[in-house]
Amino acid sequence: MRFSRAHGGGWRRYNYPVVPSPATAEAAERELARQLATLSRAYVRPDEAGAGMQAVAWWNGLARLGLELPLLVVHDLGFLLARPTERAKLAAEPAVPDGPATAYHGLLQDVARSESLPLLDRSPLRDEIVAILLARLVTDATRRWAAQAKVPREPTLLPLVSAHYDRATAELAGEWNTHWVAGFLDCLVEQRASILARIDLLDLGPLRLLGYFAPGAGAPDLAGLYQLFSVPRGAGGLDFCLDLLPSFLETRRRGSPQAFAVDGYASVERRGPLDALLSSELAHDPEVFAVKALSDELLYYGHERPRDERRQVHGILIDGSASMRGAREVFARGLAVALAKKLSLMGNLVWLRFFDSRMHRRVPAAGLGGADLPYLFCFRSEHGRHYARAFDDLLGELRAEGEQALSLTIITHGQCHIPRSTVARLARLASLYGVFVLPPPELALDYLPLLRGHRLVTAEALARPADSRRAALALVNAVTGDASGAESRG
Repeated sequence: MRFSRAHGGGWRRYNYPVVPSPATAEAAERELARQLATLSRAYVRPDEAGAGMQAVAWWNGLARLGLELPLLVVHDLGFLLARPTERAKLAAEPAVPDGPATAYHGLLQDVARSESLPLLDRSPLRDEIVAILLARLVTDATRRWAAQAKVPREPTLLPLVSAHYDRATAELAGEWNTHWVAGFLDCLVEQRASILARIDLLDLGPLRLLGYFAPGAGAPDLAGLYQLFSVPRGAGGLDFCLDLLPSFLETRRRGSPQAFAVDGYASVERRGPLDALLSSELAHDPEVFAVKALSDELLYYGHERPRDERRQVHGILIDGSASMRGAREVFARGLAVALAKKLSLMGNLVWLRFFDSRMHRRVPAAGLGGADLPYLFCFRSEHGRHYARAFDDLLGELRAEGEQALSLTIITHGQCHIPRSTVARLARLASLYGVFVLPPPELALDYLPLLRGHRLVTAEALARPADSRRAALALVNAVTGDASGAESRG
C-alpha cells in the first residue's frame, strides 16, 4: 500500500501491490519456516490440507493489527474458534501428563468446552473475523510478552505461497529452535481467567450485523472491524439496528413483465462474445484475422437489450456532530443503516453520508459488508458544526452530477439551521425528507415547508426499546413508501 500527496491537500491511498525486495522476501521466508516449526508442538491437529496456510492467513491479520505471536497459538486457538469438530476432539482428550505444556493444554481444553463458542457456528467465519476474535483474546498476553522480550520490531507479513508448506513440521522443528514459544505460553496461561471471561462475554452483535450484508470489495479494514467489535453494548446504534433489520428482510423489488426478446439478433456490432462472431469473419487469413481482432474491426451479431432505465437514487444524510451523541446517535445510526438496507432491497441505489461542518465521504450501501460498516457505527466528528457551509457544498456537488431521480433523507436534531435559500435550491434537485430526533418543544426551522415531509422523534417515542423500534419502523415505512411512489411515478 502506498500514500501520495493528493491534489488540493491531504493524502490519497493507493492499494496497488508493493513488490518486496529480495532481502525482504528472503527474511519473510525464514520467518515463515521459523513459525511453521512451532506447529510441531500443536495440540489441535485438523484433518485437512493447508491447515498451516490457513493459520498463516490469520497470523497475517493479527500482524496488520500490530500483534506478533507464535503461529502455534494462532493455529490452536483459531481452529477452536472456527471449527466445531476440532473443539469436540480436543475437549474429549485426556489431560496431558505433568510437563511444561500441561497448563497450555488445559487452557485449550477450557476454551474448547466453553458454552459460548457454539454460537459462532451459525455461519462460516471469514478469515478477518477469526483474526479479530483472536486479537480480542491474546492482545494482553502479546503486549506482556513483548514488554518482557524488550525487542520491539515491526511484524512482517508471511507469504501464503512457499515450499515450506509442503514440509513436515517435525523436519522444520529440527532446523529451527522452538523453545522461544515457552515465554509466550507462560504469559498466555497467566491471562487464563481473562481469556475465558472474554469468551464468555463474547458479543456476537457485530458478527450478526455483518451477516446481513455481502462482503465488500477489496481488503477489509481490520482496524475498523476491531473497533466495531469493541463498541459497548447499546452504544452506536448497532444493537438497535439489529432489532430493526429482521422486520423487513423479506422485502423484494416489484417485478414487471419482460418487454424485450431473449433471443434473436437485432444488429451487427464491433464487440461481442465469440459465439456471436459473423461466420464470414472466419474466412480471413490468420494474420488478417489477428490484425482485425486487435483493431476491434471484427463484426458480431448483437442481441436485443432492455431499455436503460435510470434507477431511483436515495441519499441518507446523518448528522455526525457532537450534538447527536447519546440517544440521538443510537437512533440515528441504527435507523440510517436499516433504512439503507430496505431501500437497497427495493432496487434503489443508496448511499449514506455524515455531515457536521462539512460533508464527509459517501458510503455506498452495496459495500457495507466491507470496511464501511465499522465506519458508520464508529464515526466521531472532529470538525464542529457549520450546517450552512456543509449543505452549500452538497448543493454544488449535486448540481455538478445532474442526478434526476434523487431523494434525500436528513437525520438530525432540532437545531439544524440551514439557510432557507439553500434548502429551496436543494428541493429543486431532490425530494427532501427530514427526521428530527429529540427536538425542542417548539421546532422553529423556517425551511420545514420546503420538505416533502418530516417527522419528529420525541423523548416519549424513545422511552422504551419497544417504542423506539416502533417509531423507527414507522419512519422506514414512511420514507420507503414515498421512495417507491416516486419510482412508480417516474
